[in-house]
Amino acid sequence: MTHFGLSNDAAQERLLLFGPNALPERPPTPLWQRFARQFQSPLIYILLFALVADAAIWVSEGATGLPVESIAIAVILLLNAGLGVYQESKSEAALARLKEMAAPMVWVMRGGRLVHLPSAELVPGDVARIEAGDRVPADGSLIEAEGVMIDESVLTGESAPVDKALNEEVFSGTLLMRGKGYVEISRTGEKSAMGRLAVMIGGIEAEKTPLERRLEKFGGQIARGVLALAILIAAGGLLVDGLERIGHVFLFAVALAVAAVPEGLPAVLTLTLALGVERMAKRKAVVRRLSAVEALGSVTVIATDKTGTLTENRMFVRALDSPDVEHALRAMTLANDADEKSGAGDPLDLALLEYANRRGVDLGLLKRERPRRSSLPFEVRTSSCARPWKRAALW
Repeated sequence: MTHFGLSNDAAQERLLLFGPNALPERPPTPLWQRFARQFQSPLIYILLFALVADAAIWVSEGATGLPVESIAIAVILLLNAGLGVYQESKSEAALARLKEMAAPMVWVMRGGRLVHLPSAELVPGDVARIEAGDRVPADGSLIEAEGVMIDESVLTGESAPVDKALNEEVFSGTLLMRGKGYVEISRTGEKSAMGRLAVMIGGIEAEKTPLERRLEKFGGQIARGVLALAILIAAGGLLVDGLERIGHVFLFAVALAVAAVPEGLPAVLTLTLALGVERMAKRKAVVRRLSAVEALGSVTVIATDKTGTLTENRMFVRALDSPDVEHALRAMTLANDADEKSGAGDPLDLALLEYANRRGVDLGLLKRERPRRSSLPFEVRTSSCARPWKRAALW
């Protein structure tokens, strides 16, 4: 069956109308907010209090000379915040480039021919080609289906795949376990099943890292210790000198409390984490937040997708072991769902066609001489590494 699909002009108009087929994302954090976020730490709060107290003491004493302590604390705070913003901005830029490179692609009928486009450019009315191993790029209905079986566990939690017939609806994010088909797209982006799910869970706040929790606890301990020290000194001063010199007693207690604050700790901590980020970057690992470096150092097992992530999602046939090479080449060409012209298809099917072509098989002529009459889906469940095969009627 031939599907014409949308024209490029119509697709562009619908893209402007409906927006890109992408999950909703939070708007980028403005620079001033990222700068202000660097001050959200108990240790920083203590330093800010020390800065204000020291400046107040300097003013009360006539503002003579330079407030060296206040200037030192201010410089440390600004350098600490600046370094944090710089590292986070650099990491965000690297992640944005990686995201562009890893954008999912989909085969779409445009103007009567298959084209390979980013999934984000899909619009309602498009006709997308899917086959075993693909994720459904957007919500839609099957207008052509050959033995389609879909794993909908990402949406329903049910582990058993579901058979889908012609005109049945399929949902974005679900995995095609078997068969192939064409989907007429009806909903994209936020309006798709995966988009609505993303909106629902978008408000969940990320937990603090172990380092952030320990720093919060440590900052609280320092604050309580400094406060208790200042109260004890003030009480002792009042007992010795009485109320006549209460102003001097208060200033002395605050000055001693300021001196007890470890001004250099946040700067040393930030610098250490920044060096960790740089070392990770040299190993091709991008760390978005400085505080995540310590948590990453505690990781013992990393689970990652293999196909297309650690590998290129391409397969190659090195050799053919068959007692009848001619018939084997014919079988791998005819029992094949890949489209050799556009390059659309399962990596295994494409690899078989490429090998047959290298061995001198005229793919177009052979398929014209022996057109497919029917196909039977392979019923045996396979692992993610083994692709479902199609068995075609050759005569």
